Amino acid sequence: ICITAIFFYSCEKENEGVIDPSISAPIISNLYISADTVFTNSAFPNITFYTSVIVNLNDGAPLEYINCKVTDPSGNTVATVQLIDNGTFPDTVSGDGKYSAIISPVISCLLVGNYTLEYLALNTSGLFSNLILSDIFVVNSANQPPVISGTNLPDSVTRPLPGDSTLLTITVNVNDPDGLCDLREVTFVTVRPNGVTLPPIPMFNNNNGEFSFSNYVSFSSDPTSYGYFKYTFTVKDRSNVLSIPVTDSIKFVQPQ
Repeated sequence: ICITAIFFYSCEKENEGVIDPSISAPIISNLYISADTVFTNSAFPNITFYTSVIVNLNDGAPLEYINCKVTDPSGNTVATVQLIDNGTFPDTVSGDGKYSAIISPVISCLLVGNYTLEYLALNTSGLFSNLILSDIFVVNSANQPPVISGTNLPDSVTRPLPGDSTLLTITVNVNDPDGLCDLREVTFVTVRPNGVTLPPIPMFNNNNGEFSFSNYVSFSSDPTSYGYFKYTFTVKDRSNVLSIPVTDSIKFVQPQ
């Protein structure tokens, strides 16, 4: 008699409570930021603050790093700083799970507003922690208003004959003592020859201190489309401070 025996093996951990460190991601918590608002100025744009978090390895692999990424109000990354837990300033106790850093981005032109802070840890198994988001508000305590230094409008424009059009471009040159990056917008209000005021129109920022607006001029049978159109320009900076308005005009004449 031939008997065939088949053995089934089951691979089980002796202790089901053991956690595989390769699949356990770190957990960060207890975020601390030394200030929620930083007051500085454009001459010496110093944005400096202390921050710390608690990192729990969660029975996983050792920590590779814990970083804080700082993004300015325009969405540009201005700093990525690694927090430390080695007893070296600004950390006080080595190995206690509290990671600290002094954040001080290098700023060439001061942008006021909300700076986004992103905290993220990575362990040596390649697993990321939860993401913590926060922000800090930056104020220019010595803000100065922007200035319109010049306008570039034609003295007159002849409206074309029916079926035709002419491209009209107007520009203004602006400056800001706090830097061109502090300019938020330039708008202009138009007053027609009959006194009707049109809603403000934003201008395009050419990023060199010049703002422009282009539109096609067409024929019109409306008598109020001829005569002097007045344009009043105003600049607003990122602190919502307005410039002194500047007015210029264009005379629209009938086609010959």
